[in-house]
Amino acid sequence: MKLKSGTVYATLIVFGLSTMLVVTGFPSQTAAQEKKVTVLQSELPSAIKKAVKQAFPKGQIIRIEKEVEGEDPGQYDLEIRSGGKDYEVEISPQGKIIENKEMTDAQRAQGGEQEKKWTESFHEQECTFSATGRNRFFSLVPGYQLVLESPTEKVTITVLDETKKIGSVKTRIVEEREEKDGELAEVSRNFFAICKEHGDVFYFGEEVDDYKDGKIVSHSGAWRADEANSRAGIIMPGTILLGARHYQEIAPNAKDRAEIISDDVTMKTPAGTFSNCIKIEETTGLDPNEKCYKTYAPGVGIIQDEDLVLTGYKAKEASISLRDLPSAVRATIKKHAAGGKITEIEKDTVNGTPRYEAEVVRNGNVIDIIVSTSGKYLGIEGEEKEETKDDQDKDEDEDDNDIK
Repeated sequence: MKLKSGTVYATLIVFGLSTMLVVTGFPSQTAAQEKKVTVLQSELPSAIKKAVKQAFPKGQIIRIEKEVEGEDPGQYDLEIRSGGKDYEVEISPQGKIIENKEMTDAQRAQGGEQEKKWTESFHEQECTFSATGRNRFFSLVPGYQLVLESPTEKVTITVLDETKKIGSVKTRIVEEREEKDGELAEVSRNFFAICKEHGDVFYFGEEVDDYKDGKIVSHSGAWRADEANSRAGIIMPGTILLGARHYQEIAPNAKDRAEIISDDVTMKTPAGTFSNCIKIEETTGLDPNEKCYKTYAPGVGIIQDEDLVLTGYKAKEASISLRDLPSAVRATIKKHAAGGKITEIEKDTVNGTPRYEAEVVRNGNVIDIIVSTSGKYLGIEGEEKEETKDDQDKDEDEDDNDIK
């Protein structure tokens, strides 16, 4: 799993200790408690962007947070790297720089690689591994899919109904397809298994195809835990500890590491607003200058990787027979199948909303008809219309009636 675009799902989290943000000072009993939310660079107001550009023409924004509660609501706190130095910058909502200070040697030493310890021994021999399962922030359930997009990139992560033996462990294959400017750039097949005893998701390697002009040109970053000088790391621990650090990949050409730097992030994405998220700082033992940040939501998985943000997610359940459907759903599917052969029906959840998807062969073509749980026709896969809030409320009422 490469940093940033290459392998989004492969990211982070782990064992260890240390926290990144500490509020200092001597607050009075009446001082308001600070609460901050993570902000994407693409979401910065123009006034803030202008102030940053003027103060740091060639600077790189490492971290952005906005204070939503406390003494200075609306204020933006940024960490910016420029000219080989790191700066902590506070900017008002109007774009005025309130404070701009270079990080001290002590602060650098605190976060410096020479001071950090990374867990790399995980006692996997004590685990009973499964190729299917989930923990709070990572799913290995076949059919689960996440889509993350930026203005120029799109990454589709799919838990495949395929497994692969790595050494003595049967692993689940998770595919990541990365597109840049509409062109396929990379396809990786990542190998994971979950420890039943602790819920830790182990990472056993990946196969990588790099594309250019529609052709495979290389296989950068590929590795397997059963090869020489390589072993499995942890991609997502079952227990989240603030400040914990660990290796995700342990191979001569793959040494990604993860550190949990926040466990109370709230983030807004096109797929919804998520709270109680964890934020990960990802580095690599191969290049001390490489660093990126990713965010995971409970029950969903990765929702942000640098400029890539979650635009949709989907979970498939087991196939359902036509006769077992609610009568309204069954009638709608039959009507829109229009005499075609119904080959498969699944109930899935898209962006948190349950629905039915029926595969139909009609006039030699295969289409997927989408129907809400109340029996409302939503369209054909790829062309479906979104439900209104009233539709969703009605669906929930129908589900409650079905339970009763």
